[in-house]
Amino acid sequence: MTETKYYVTKQGLSKLEKEYRQLVEFKKKKTTGEEVPSIWHSEEVNPDYLAFQEDMSLLEAKLAELELILRNIEIIIAPPKKDRSTVSLGARVTVEVDDGQVDEFEIVGTIEANPSLGRISNESPVGSAFLGKKTGEEVVVSSPKKTVYRIVKIQYVSV
Repeated sequence: MTETKYYVTKQGLSKLEKEYRQLVEFKKKKTTGEEVPSIWHSEEVNPDYLAFQEDMSLLEAKLAELELILRNIEIIIAPPKKDRSTVSLGARVTVEVDDGQVDEFEIVGTIEANPSLGRISNESPVGSAFLGKKTGEEVVVSSPKKTVYRIVKIQYVSV
């Protein structure tokens, strides 16, 4: 089975590594010392212990997810200068929508996607439609309604 590649910017990688380190440190603090509740409370299982176990399970799952991502990361880098006229990961694309409105999108991996900030995933309908296109080309996206984008400008700045 092939592992999924996770595309991130250098800044995105730094954030993921920082989050991972913080969670590992948090786990150490929670599992050492007096913070671990005892398993028994009278003759019944201590509800605080059960809640602690559930929290630890969620923490372990998040750590496992981050480890998988960090093992399979590919840093987004700008393409060679000769290929920068084509949209690829890391591109900031300025488009004119069919109603005359101008929008700007940055094509990033799914982990860093945030449409409200103009950062769209390369796997989204709009992001995947832009990939491989050049300035002046029209891109038609029919999800959920039909929208026509005309690519005005492509630039690579943050990668």
